[in-house]
Amino acid sequence: MQVIEAGLVPYVQSSPGMGKSCITRNVADEFKLFMIDHRLSTSAPEDLSGLPRFNEKGEAHFSPFVDLFPLDDRTIPDGKQGWMLFLDEFNAASKSVQAAAYKLILDRMIGQRKLHPCVAIVAAGNMATDRAIVNPLSTAMQSRLVHLEMVVSFDEWLADVALKENYDNRIIAYLSMYHERLMDFRPEHQEKTFCCPRTWEFVNRLIKDKTVDDESAILLAGTITSGTAADFTQFTKVFEDLISLSEILRDPLTCRMPDNASSKWAVITHMMSNITEKNFADLGVYADRFTLDFRILFYRSVLVRKPELRMHSSFSKAMSTLSRYLHG
Repeated sequence: MQVIEAGLVPYVQSSPGMGKSCITRNVADEFKLFMIDHRLSTSAPEDLSGLPRFNEKGEAHFSPFVDLFPLDDRTIPDGKQGWMLFLDEFNAASKSVQAAAYKLILDRMIGQRKLHPCVAIVAAGNMATDRAIVNPLSTAMQSRLVHLEMVVSFDEWLADVALKENYDNRIIAYLSMYHERLMDFRPEHQEKTFCCPRTWEFVNRLIKDKTVDDESAILLAGTITSGTAADFTQFTKVFEDLISLSEILRDPLTCRMPDNASSKWAVITHMMSNITEKNFADLGVYADRFTLDFRILFYRSVLVRKPELRMHSSFSKAMSTLSRYLHG
């Protein structure tokens, strides 16, 4: 937001599927901005200058597309504080469209009309090195933007996406064990697809509250590649024979522990989805018997999913040793 508050336009680039549009939409929601998602790759120059019309005197004027570009005489929508104008696929636009966008980006104008002062502009596009459809930006456009490059962070994805959106526990457990499989995009890949935050979202929608079996691997291969789909399907089988919550709660100090990494991730995520104020103390005792990485996941989930438990004595105890990891 620092760039936007300075009246400048951030230009966010990343490999495909990393969530540029989703993050922009979340920022718009956070600041109560009405989202306008416009793909510059589908634009004609007239979209940014307006269409000509004639008045009764025969004089020509340009009429802007006000549904795309809120002008200075627009009324802010009810419940909002302005607009977020998201120019996606920015570097896939033709040269003529890029040239037409000069005035919008630097002067915040469409034709001879000014944008509303409460319009934030964000541009985004894929990386030229990723075999995506892109056109080089002119030097004139380059100097009108603040260039930012996104990278994937598993910890941020976990806290800001997977836990907040209540992703399927099997996905959280699997990717907690194999961070590198959240994003395995390579421009030269030969598979029909690849693993990325977008395709893992597809997996979540496909398997949420459903059984995953060998037939599922065929479907999932169309989202996260055949190799990862087969491995993930095999991983989910450990959930069929988990240490039960009731067994843990009977005696968290002496309850048997899972004996392999897959089962450990599975048990921790199973506990995460069943935390209540009543059982938190006992689940915390059991979680504290795990090594640091598992405990961090457990208590990080509490921060996101059950923030009201921050005041619980068990959480205060955990904070004494884990605070720098939970807030890092």
